[in-house]
Amino acid sequence: MRTGGMLDGREFGKRIRRLLDGNYSYRKILLIVLVCGGLLLYFGPSFAQWLFSTAREPIEAFEDHCINERLASFYFDAIEYNANILHNPPKKNEYSYLPYIGNGIFGVPISPESWLYIKHGRALLLPVQWQPLISHPIPKDSSYREATIVHFTNGIVYKYQCLREGYHVDFQYYAHRGLEGILVQSIKLSNPFLLSQEISLKPQESTHWSNSHIEPIKIQVDGLNHEYSLISGFISVPNSNKIIVISIIYKVPPKTVQVKALSSVKLEFLSSIQYSEPISSEQYHVERDATKKKAIDLMKKAIARQQRNLREEHVNLWQSYWYTSLRISDSKADGAINGHKINSTMYYVLSQIPRSAQDVEKNVAMNEGCYRGHHTLDAPRLWKDTSSIKAVNEIVEAWLITLEKQGCHHLVTGGPAAVQQAIVLSLGSLRFSNQHLEFNIDPQYLHRDYLFRRISYGNLTHVNISVTVGEDNRAILGVALDKSDSVYFGCDAGCLDAPVPLSQIYTNFPVKLTKPLTAILYITSDHQHMQDLRNALHVHEVDDAPAHDHQVMALHKHGHQLGGLPTLFWIRECKELSKGCQITHMSLGMYKTSGAYKMLSSYGETDEALCAGRPAKDSEGNPSRIEVTVRILRRELGEGRRVGVA
Repeated sequence: MRTGGMLDGREFGKRIRRLLDGNYSYRKILLIVLVCGGLLLYFGPSFAQWLFSTAREPIEAFEDHCINERLASFYFDAIEYNANILHNPPKKNEYSYLPYIGNGIFGVPISPESWLYIKHGRALLLPVQWQPLISHPIPKDSSYREATIVHFTNGIVYKYQCLREGYHVDFQYYAHRGLEGILVQSIKLSNPFLLSQEISLKPQESTHWSNSHIEPIKIQVDGLNHEYSLISGFISVPNSNKIIVISIIYKVPPKTVQVKALSSVKLEFLSSIQYSEPISSEQYHVERDATKKKAIDLMKKAIARQQRNLREEHVNLWQSYWYTSLRISDSKADGAINGHKINSTMYYVLSQIPRSAQDVEKNVAMNEGCYRGHHTLDAPRLWKDTSSIKAVNEIVEAWLITLEKQGCHHLVTGGPAAVQQAIVLSLGSLRFSNQHLEFNIDPQYLHRDYLFRRISYGNLTHVNISVTVGEDNRAILGVALDKSDSVYFGCDAGCLDAPVPLSQIYTNFPVKLTKPLTAILYITSDHQHMQDLRNALHVHEVDDAPAHDHQVMALHKHGHQLGGLPTLFWIRECKELSKGCQITHMSLGMYKTSGAYKMLSSYGETDEALCAGRPAKDSEGNPSRIEVTVRILRRELGEGRRVGVA
């Protein structure tokens, strides 16, 4: 009798032979091989990685891997503060700056439910109840990752959505700078999996715009008809009996897009936005026809130039606005204004400035008197939260009022590049005044490194001004010319020394204090004017500006006022003092600038008593004051943690 095991084995073999002897065509066999091979190629590497991994780390979910890939190219720009990455929901340490686009004619917060904003007064304050953005609604109960990037220096907002279902949607939004009534929305639908996907799109909406009217319209360009929709209507001007007439031409997206396996679909949608000045309601029909015609003509231009890369033209213009700029060292002090806040605020302001006459900032006469106020880095109202459209509009309006009333009124009307120059001048309290440029900041604020880049001084001259804080906590000024059309000269506070010729190599100037107080630096191309300044300033006392307090520098560099030596140094020094050790004059001097010395001084200890040493415990057996200080240092900083080098 055969055993059960042998019977099972023979029976299994017979079944396999019958299966292989079956009537299979070559097409069926090829199909099976292709399917199995595809599955092996797709899942094989991940499975092998998991199978042979010693750490047995979990395989990264598709949506996490997808969003990390999308964001990888922006990390360097984010570190340089040229872009801001914001996940939804926000991650720890991310800045909740509002994703926003604008070009001075209209502005749009990048959110599916956001409205269009148009000019009212100084800024884009007036909402139109039309939702201009095309979006992809996330399916209910879907696992997904979403992030938005505002790129400050190219004027584009990127939005990425990665879904567990196996596809991702990439958006690019920008308010075109060359064609200022054109909104561009580029969408890429990608399906890297083996099954086709049907992806839905949410169109523009006007359900809240009660007096609007929508009609289809055909636009002919180069003999081809393009089908669009026209929405027109009006909105009331606040605190007025007037209205603004608006006409918008836009393309409605398909409700769903079929994306084949291992492929992608690219779509680009243009909207042409035109509106009138405030008018009486009786003029509505006349202005409606006028704005409609303007919107059609603008859309024809956009369609004709669409093949020549609208995006590249827009980016080139946006980047030119940042030619004049500021670089500032990071500060860890509470409430300090750092690069990310400065760049984001500049971006919002520039987004609400329309194009105007070119090169206004290169005309010295248009710069005259700008900027004459206190430096704006020390103006908290200009650096408030910008996480909502209301907050953004308030900040922009505050900046434009400040610049206009502090001598920069010509630059404010001169377009984005001119406004950027005005902002940079205000950050350092730099002022064009009667044939020269002066650096008018109080030396007490020069406790960080600055670089004012490419300040336009006339048509062909660009000035770079640096502030560098040395190891002795004293600031040094540096001046260099990117290019120039004549010889320029510089002098420090009071202009008591002979004028120094400037070149493309940095020339250093000490920071000095004068009585009465004057600017710390003067730059001009008029040699005689600089010599005349010596007699016009009436300075009767000049001295080098004092070094910044060590604790102030430590606060900016390390976020606290304790000195710049390792914690263990001060703990060891305190312990040695408690044993009656002798310390050198140098270490005692360093010790006097530390937080530990402050603590002990508050107990009334003298320098001699400190050097004489104190026991670890007092007469009653309790920890001595020095020992208490050591314990405080350990608790607050953690033993072994480095404070850094000041």
